[in-house]
Amino acid sequence: MVMRAPRRLMLRTESPLQMVDITDQVAGAVRAAALEDGMANLFCPHTSCGLAVTEDEEGHHADLAAVLEELAPAGRAWAHDDLERRWQNIEPGERRNGWSHIRGLLATTPSLVVPVAGGELALGRWQRVFLVELDGPRPARTVVVQAWGAPRRR
Repeated sequence: MVMRAPRRLMLRTESPLQMVDITDQVAGAVRAAALEDGMANLFCPHTSCGLAVTEDEEGHHADLAAVLEELAPAGRAWAHDDLERRWQNIEPGERRNGWSHIRGLLATTPSLVVPVAGGELALGRWQRVFLVELDGPRPARTVVVQAWGAPRRR
């Protein structure tokens, strides 16, 4: 069993809520790891975006956006955004984005593990891997991909 050095995918987002299909980039990182069988661990080190495995279908993405707005509306008052009350983790020019953190907890995960079989991601027929942007646009989002398993047979 081998563990390959992690690869960082750097992504730019263009919209406040955006589904970024990163399947091909993750598959490229897995192919570069030269594994026959194993696992690919993906990690997103952000709290206002995350990862999901789902379909690449516009209606589905629109439905997700609508449900997230119902559950965590951007126009609602959020304690996270009350900088007179909040004292933790504040940076200069702090963005008002309480809804995006709640949406991240509801709809995404910071990490995924995807099986690798025959050197390829073992996803289902309609499954794709997405970075789900919840507080965009952002100039740089990161996804770390680390693969481990049995090396490719020569």
